[in-house]
Amino acid sequence: MELPTTTEASESMGTERTYKSLPFYWHRDTVENDRRWLESVIRNAAPFSDWWTKARIVQLAYSDPPKTGAKTVAGLPTYGGYTSESAIAEALRSCCDLAEHPAFAGQVDEEYVVRALNSWHEREFTQAIARNFEVYADRDHPNIFLVVSTAPCSLNTDRLLPPPDRFRPLFNIAELGEILRSDNFNRLTLRTHGYANPAERFYRSFIREAESLVLKGPINQIGTLEDKSAYIGYHWPGERPLLSRSLWLDPLQQWGISLRFLVVVALLAWLAGTGLYLILALLGAPLLQFLGVRPVVAPPWGGDGLGDLFAQWQWVCLSVFGLWLLLMHLLRVVVYQRDRYRAIHYGAPDLAEFFWRLDKVLGENPYSSMPFAPEESPPRPPDLKVHLVGHSMGGLLLVNVLRILSDRFGKEDRLAEEGHDMGEHLQLDRLILSSPDIPLEFLREGRNNYVRSAILRCREIYLFSSDRDIVLRYLSILANWFSEPSVEMSGLRLGNVYLKRAGDSPDYRPHIRVMVTSQPAVQPTSAYDLFEKFNYLDCSEMRGTNGVKWELNPRTALAIDLVNLVLYLTQKIDVHGGYHWVHTPGFDVLQFLITRDGLSRSDTIAEIETLIADSPIRFRPSRTINN
Repeated sequence: MELPTTTEASESMGTERTYKSLPFYWHRDTVENDRRWLESVIRNAAPFSDWWTKARIVQLAYSDPPKTGAKTVAGLPTYGGYTSESAIAEALRSCCDLAEHPAFAGQVDEEYVVRALNSWHEREFTQAIARNFEVYADRDHPNIFLVVSTAPCSLNTDRLLPPPDRFRPLFNIAELGEILRSDNFNRLTLRTHGYANPAERFYRSFIREAESLVLKGPINQIGTLEDKSAYIGYHWPGERPLLSRSLWLDPLQQWGISLRFLVVVALLAWLAGTGLYLILALLGAPLLQFLGVRPVVAPPWGGDGLGDLFAQWQWVCLSVFGLWLLLMHLLRVVVYQRDRYRAIHYGAPDLAEFFWRLDKVLGENPYSSMPFAPEESPPRPPDLKVHLVGHSMGGLLLVNVLRILSDRFGKEDRLAEEGHDMGEHLQLDRLILSSPDIPLEFLREGRNNYVRSAILRCREIYLFSSDRDIVLRYLSILANWFSEPSVEMSGLRLGNVYLKRAGDSPDYRPHIRVMVTSQPAVQPTSAYDLFEKFNYLDCSEMRGTNGVKWELNPRTALAIDLVNLVLYLTQKIDVHGGYHWVHTPGFDVLQFLITRDGLSRSDTIAEIETLIADSPIRFRPSRTINN
């Protein structure tokens, strides 16, 4: 394909300047903020993407800011002081491999530069670069892509971009839409991660998954993932517990806010400690003395003077302060609440924006440029089927994405006419949740109608769960104890559901363990139709997620958890994420669900039962008929 030159592309330029001339000059009051903002965009944006290019255009229109040394970006000066738009366009094109970035080559010309500079001059630059995600294409496989939220883990921490030797950044979402349409893709599978998945860890695991899915057979040389099926990994800003730099740098950089936090905690600890001291001194100490035990805190009438009583009082207050501070910092460094906030408020809206923008660009008919008779209209492009795969907190993210899209495209009262539509050109086929960090109470009648509309909008839902997932069982209840509106919501998670036969019945029923005893997951107040919608795959005893062969009962429950904890900490198993280990039967089922399409319901069930025949995975198909 012959790529256009800047001169050819700009001959028909119709955009007029709203600024007087180039170069731009810094304003004394805003130079520092503007400089830092532009440089932050360059550090955190994919090179030669749309928003990176616009930020570079503005930089090249300025001379070096005061008191800064000369630096370079992609072989060009950071600030160029160019005197014409054509010179900026030519400079950017000269440092880009135009064959590798065809959308950049086709769009970045003199008119593009003028529009970018107009948006900066008119203070509309934020809107001009307002894309909350980036798209990357795998250099090795044409049907593997990455979508990355542009939100950082922290305001003071730069993003880690995908490895450039493996993933090529696309110019914008329109380039992805053009690839999907021109190559006649008919299915799209998007997989997202869960809690405690920083970027580097997700990129490594996603590459392994992609290699496994496209691995060609030794005889037929056909990959498991069909050529017309796109596999997309979505990364939202997860964080590494304990070791993330932002956990330790943020409090130091914002020392004023940290000091205010310490003052508030100290005042509250002083009040609570005073109350505790009075209880211990007036009630606890006399009781212990009556029982013949010497109390640590002496009663007011039994101390060695006011100084001793004051010291004991302050010791109690200081102990309360230290314990509270330790607990609050522990909750911070395990990053559970931080990840949950980012998943709901960053990851879900950014992914929803990706889908509605993709739906929009897919509507740009590729046949519109072909000649048709006056009475004919271009054929409608075929819809793309969408599979969504979410692990752990990623399952919560996907449900919130479907909630946002349901608000945009219609809720439960419009399901009859819209079916499984998640837009004009996207159809939601399968929702696959592995160990979802979702409260079981969401499936109660009268609770969270958005969950109902999200679940009913899917043609099929598959739930990979494990009773032995100690991360969900214990960490989730600790982290959510203060935030969930009910104790049951904090303690019972959908990802801990397991299958159990009731009495002599051959059928499995979903159960959930409270502590050492279990109860049916379906209660009288549950939305029965929602539970029946699920296809259950109980992986509690699967290798990879479990290392104990003991049968679960009230006597062995805690021992199983303890042994699995040791194996998890020594990385022998992954009680929370073992479903995605590529050599497990759980991954075989997952691979089948996202690569095989067009099978009847009975054939799908038969294939799953074949895949798990020699494994301890229990399977309970959905009891509802899917259209």
